Amino acid sequence: MRMSKEMLKEQQRFLEFIKSYEYVNEDGRLDLEAFCLNLSMCFYFDGVHDRTPQPQEIFDLLIDILETKANEEEMSLWVQKQNLIDWSSEVAHVYPNGYRTYIHAAGLIYAQSIWIYNIGHSLLEIPEPDSPQKYFSWVPHTWVFVYAFINGFHIKFYEFLKGIDKSDVSKRGYSLFEALHKSKSINCSFEDASQELKDRGVAHRETIKRIERTIEAGFNLEAITLQECLISNCLFNYLESLGVKAKGFSFQKLLSNSIERCSNHVGLLGEIDSWRIKRNNAIHGFVGSTLGSFSESQAKFDLFARETALEGGVLSKRTCDWYLEMSIDFIPTEFPESDKKLN
Repeated sequence: MRMSKEMLKEQQRFLEFIKSYEYVNEDGRLDLEAFCLNLSMCFYFDGVHDRTPQPQEIFDLLIDILETKANEEEMSLWVQKQNLIDWSSEVAHVYPNGYRTYIHAAGLIYAQSIWIYNIGHSLLEIPEPDSPQKYFSWVPHTWVFVYAFINGFHIKFYEFLKGIDKSDVSKRGYSLFEALHKSKSINCSFEDASQELKDRGVAHRETIKRIERTIEAGFNLEAITLQECLISNCLFNYLESLGVKAKGFSFQKLLSNSIERCSNHVGLLGEIDSWRIKRNNAIHGFVGSTLGSFSESQAKFDLFARETALEGGVLSKRTCDWYLEMSIDFIPTEFPESDKKLN
């Protein structure tokens, strides 16, 4: 009984260790020896003793997959060895050769799902599914440790990739995840999709510059019209990415549909909706300003139009930033909750 309690405590400690495991470090590298050992231990704790893949088998499987894809130059970038100057017998069970093997995220992008899939279907010889499924669907939820480790790897890896994408998206002008989404949606190459998004980003930045010049020149109605076009384009692309056929939608309908689907950013979209009403008053108020005392009504209109244009300029920039942030999530990277449940 005493040994049983100790084993339970050890299992609990290991499960807590898994929950905080650093799969990919801040430099975008995975410690392959440590990963393989810990995954093998997960099989052991789940009681899969007769089928547990050895760390070296898991290690060799990934290297084999990378070698089928990469040339010599790519392999030197994807797979790097770090000699351990403080190596001792205490860490020999993790690093038996006295060095650590790092796998760069660039290599994992290609190999990660293939690797995990084949751990189940090649190393463990689990029959492949008859229809497309999650790449680690071979892991039953009763394998609590294996599932937690592999699912955690999936989540953390894509969080890392999205973090990298987000850090450069403003400078780049488009999201790499959006480029991937677009290439799949319209069946074109990733490079072609990236170029199209790059061109769109240039057009957005040029429009913002033109808006600023137009306001400086006093052409506020033209600036407001440009602002509506720019914001509408962002909303249209956002809805289209969600599968909404938004062609022909009015500005108001684009907004209402976006608000309905983007509850986390209702604040910004609500501000745009309030500005939309001011936009209507400015556009339609131009005629009204000529019907009364011309000088007085014209002066009031000019002031209102300028204020509306200045506000629209701020909202246009914020909308472009919002769109770039949202575009990183156009490709879902988490599986439905029913697929992630641990027993």
